[in-house]
Amino acid sequence: QLMCKHSEEGNTDCLGIFNENVKRFPSAKEKVPHMGWNNCSELKGPLFKEVSINDDFYFVHSYYVEAGEPSLVAAFSVYGFPFTCAVAKDNIFAVQFHPEKSAQSGLALLGNFMRWKP
Repeated sequence: QLMCKHSEEGNTDCLGIFNENVKRFPSAKEKVPHMGWNNCSELKGPLFKEVSINDDFYFVHSYYVEAGEPSLVAAFSVYGFPFTCAVAKDNIFAVQFHPEKSAQSGLALLGNFMRWKP
């Protein structure tokens, strides 16, 4: 969230590395915060090498990136509606889920990060 342009959390201007806004999940659709295991789709980029769309990642969050620039989206998930859960630009990669709590899927992503040479 911090790397985006603006966040609804605290109505805060952020770093602006990604020219995107962060929105709060609408509580009328699903329980907020979103907590639990979800898979991710599209999985673009070297950090998702050998990660499958059937693999689950652990999420704990109330906000999501509203990606206006499709080229930034590295993955999305679904919680009431499809939302961006990973963004990438040049040598910057950010995820909304917790890879450190995501068992084998998270270890695969973190291993790819350690081997990544952008």
